[in-house]
Amino acid sequence: MTTTKADTKNRVYSHTDYDDSYKIITKNILSLVGIRIAQKDSSFARLCWNILYWAEFANLFIALVLDGYTACDVIRSSALKEENIVFMMLPCMGYLVIALLKSYKTVYQRGIYENLVSELRSMWPQGSVTEEEHIIIDKALKELNIVVKGYYWCNLGLCFSVIGPPYVDLLRRAFGEDVPRTLPYFYWVPYDEFQPVAYELTLALHAWQTMLTLWFMQAGDLLFCAFLSHITTQFDLLCLRIQRLFHVPVDQQLIAEYPLGKQSKKPSDNETFSPLNESETRSKQEKELKKIIVRHNDLIRLSNDVENLFSFALLINFFNSSIVICFCGFCCVMVEKWNVFMYKTFLATSLSQTWLLCWHGQKLLESSARVADALYNSGWYIASNPIRKSILIMIHRSQKNVCVTTYGFSVISLSSYTTIIKTAWSYFTLLLNTYNQ
Repeated sequence: MTTTKADTKNRVYSHTDYDDSYKIITKNILSLVGIRIAQKDSSFARLCWNILYWAEFANLFIALVLDGYTACDVIRSSALKEENIVFMMLPCMGYLVIALLKSYKTVYQRGIYENLVSELRSMWPQGSVTEEEHIIIDKALKELNIVVKGYYWCNLGLCFSVIGPPYVDLLRRAFGEDVPRTLPYFYWVPYDEFQPVAYELTLALHAWQTMLTLWFMQAGDLLFCAFLSHITTQFDLLCLRIQRLFHVPVDQQLIAEYPLGKQSKKPSDNETFSPLNESETRSKQEKELKKIIVRHNDLIRLSNDVENLFSFALLINFFNSSIVICFCGFCCVMVEKWNVFMYKTFLATSLSQTWLLCWHGQKLLESSARVADALYNSGWYIASNPIRKSILIMIHRSQKNVCVTTYGFSVISLSSYTTIIKTAWSYFTLLLNTYNQ
């Protein structure tokens, strides 16, 4: 089958393709909250960005403290008419805690984040690639683009559902309708927030805090997804390199229809296979195997860096997700009117956010496990004894899962998502039965 010029052009990659995968994250999200990653700033500019971040962090932290004070005050007062306020506040408080944890880590350990970006960039393919590599890279970039844009607009929809109704009521009052003043949140403030001017300023503050919370959350989640997407892509490309390491001629034992037989008929671009009994070929295999081992160790190390950066925040995230999903569902059923969508959108966003994290964790598990399969299915049995020993060690290491955990308590995977949903449903039914008694 001939390769056209158009096909070859589509299979040419550069660092620009890698940098573009972070464009929405770095320009539309991180810069809005004062977080700078892989940006060359002067000392004064970095100081200004840090001041912006800590000012916004303090804004949200104060809101969290006031939320907690208000919730405790309502619980102490035991006012039945206000008990729903606590149920409505808990999802927002949980979301706020997670957002602060994830953004703080990004600033505190900025060097590790930047190292992840730069190392994965150095691994990115340059120039023309084979058809199999193009399929892997193109699929990964498209998936990451859908995840980033989808999660970004999903959170933007949540923002509008939270702050939109009070602004709609504000417009209705401006046209003469008698509509009561409402605010998105219920936390205590040292003044009467429903007085003229004070109400408008408080509403603007609530809107800004809502957007900040969502940006802080997106900053952590989308970086996590981007890192794991690029790491899993490199694992898949590594599997292709392993499959091409040995050329096994097709004969009566190796049928052409077998996977190894099909792979043996596909030499990489501008490459021809030489007989395996030549010392030059063995030397070439040894050099390539060393590169593969180094790349494999680098990917394992980068995965461990992601684990160290995100594991504690993910522990709080997953512990809190069941509670947030439970109370969001309760508010949708018992508190919120059928034509109001704030907590319905909140529930959908929480479910999608947890699923995205678990899905990328599952992808890392599967892509790292495929390395052992690629090694075993290669033509290792025709290699020299030193190469066989190295491959045996590499197979043994590849069988150990490369994963991200919730601070060592559980592995982030789709099975974790199932556990979270089951737990949330148990909490929801218990809360609903208790509330109806």
